[in-house]
Amino acid sequence: MRTLQPAAWLFTLAAFAVAGVPDSSVQPLPRAVQPSATAETLEADQASLRNHLTTIANPFFEGRYPGSRGGKLAADYIQWNFEKIGLQPAFADSADPNKKTFRQPFPGPSHNEIGKQVVSWSANGQTVSLEPGKDFNPLGLSGSAAISGPLAFAGYSITMSDNDYTSFPDTGPDLEGKVAIVLRFEPMNAEGTSKWAKEGWSFYAGLEPKIGAAIRRGAKAVILVNPPGAKDDRVDKLEDVNSITAREPYEAPVIMATADAVDALVRAADPKGRSLLDLRKIVDEKGEIIELPNATVSMDIEVNKVRPQTDNVGGVLRGAGNLADRFIVVGAHYDHLGFGQVGVRFPSDRGQLHPGADDNASGTSGMLVLAQKLSEKYASLPPDQPRRSILFLGFSAEEEGLNGSRYYTQHPIVDIGQHDFMLNLDMIGRLGEKPLEAGGVGTAEGFAEWLAPYFETSGIKIAGKQSGMGPSDHASFYAAKVPVLFLFSGMHPQYHRPTDVADLINWEGAAKIVDLGYRVALDAALRSEPWKFTSPSNVSTTPGDEPPPPTRGRIRFGISPGDYSGEEKGVLVGEVLPQTPAAKAGIKANDLIIKWNDNRIAGVEEWMPYFNAAKPGDVVKVTLLREGKEMTIDVTLEARAGAR
Repeated sequence: MRTLQPAAWLFTLAAFAVAGVPDSSVQPLPRAVQPSATAETLEADQASLRNHLTTIANPFFEGRYPGSRGGKLAADYIQWNFEKIGLQPAFADSADPNKKTFRQPFPGPSHNEIGKQVVSWSANGQTVSLEPGKDFNPLGLSGSAAISGPLAFAGYSITMSDNDYTSFPDTGPDLEGKVAIVLRFEPMNAEGTSKWAKEGWSFYAGLEPKIGAAIRRGAKAVILVNPPGAKDDRVDKLEDVNSITAREPYEAPVIMATADAVDALVRAADPKGRSLLDLRKIVDEKGEIIELPNATVSMDIEVNKVRPQTDNVGGVLRGAGNLADRFIVVGAHYDHLGFGQVGVRFPSDRGQLHPGADDNASGTSGMLVLAQKLSEKYASLPPDQPRRSILFLGFSAEEEGLNGSRYYTQHPIVDIGQHDFMLNLDMIGRLGEKPLEAGGVGTAEGFAEWLAPYFETSGIKIAGKQSGMGPSDHASFYAAKVPVLFLFSGMHPQYHRPTDVADLINWEGAAKIVDLGYRVALDAALRSEPWKFTSPSNVSTTPGDEPPPPTRGRIRFGISPGDYSGEEKGVLVGEVLPQTPAAKAGIKANDLIIKWNDNRIAGVEEWMPYFNAAKPGDVVKVTLLREGKEMTIDVTLEARAGAR
């Protein structure tokens, strides 16, 4: 499942309004419904799931990072199974349009590679060169430039907090033309913990806002450093070019240096000979810029973004009769985090193999089992019985922003209007006491009622969710106005961690979810009428059935993002929830939000610190692009339900 920062994950959940799905008291509709599987069939499906999942999650596949050796091997495995089942290759071969292939290549997620990394400082006639990888690392949000300039200490580089704390008072030195030293985190007490947060750090410790604040105030480069004495597991960690990144890098070089390297620089540059700890204690009490005139810093940094090719893998089970040219899609993403290049929940996990057994070897295995079962079923049907074609799709680069599914909906094998339904399997392996989430039940007229008998006979407790938005591949199809159903067994402590292993899979639960998907997909393929797509905002809900709060913060804004690919350089509005501040201000779907007040925002994660710092009643200037035209709209923020 797609990676989001914790606040952004909760923000996205705003799109998952709970649907009024009929409960067990509702009688099944008067139509034929595929019966649920026998005990013998479920046992056989468990064995198939186990075989696939333990293969895909094997360390040999190296966590299946897009474009990596392991990612390519996983694609090979999916294709081999499609060929064995007898599916037809889905795509035209780019080298020879008369040939077909199972692969749909596209540019994978970018990662950063370092070209140059030279940093030195001069003081008192001596020059000290810093060693890359030991004393400093360029960060992924760094620009590429060669600079030289005087030094200034910008403290925590916080524009303004609830406590009227600012690192940039109206009077005193500024950062124009200087190299700024910026402390990570926020003002702390003698114990090294935050003065502002009861646990951890507050919203004001966000890295991108503080680095951006220094650069906007004229800093020609930024040196980020962990403050000495901080009580945090990362205090001794030197981040690197792929651990702190941004969708859009700054023009100025940005490096992180060790506290020892920066302490030596500060002592040489400060006329009073103070240490980095001495300066930290000053700005713990009151923000200010402290000039350090006795040293000059030089940098020559080059950071390049590289986008290796990766592939969606697609196989077609051909339909028959007058429905053969209509399609349903059964999809699952096969990529994961590799060795923690992106998306790790804890910095200590970076560099470790992430097998991704539940996320999403489970969904990929379920898709392969469905391909086998539905192929066998189609073979048993009368040759002239009308039925839709089924496209089985293994998506790549989901974790970096739904890239594979988004690419497919922009480059489908037939017009997207010929796609009648999409079933998405993502994290189906950890069914427990919590209900199975079934997202998208409000994305077609009468869909919830049609699904009711399948849910009732599944042997699973199911929570229906109206919206087709959310952090997985069905959202790309929903954005293309295709009805969707998203099956998801829920979050767990092993999510995006090296401990997401096959031993923890609930095989029986996964088999029941696959059986539910099989019955829904088969009857959807045989259904004579097409579904009529609808947005859940147009579908009524049961009383008291409201979306959860958009963040852990205090305000309500009222959109769900429409894209996480990183290509839009802003926050693309996917849906505007009715009667919210965004709706009242006139923000529309497909608007691209690029600034929040005067702060640029290149994506959801960069937006969240500003969003979380806002208060009910604030009027913010939201700058957006609408059909290529830039405009600014005032939005009056409201308190979310239950906010304190």
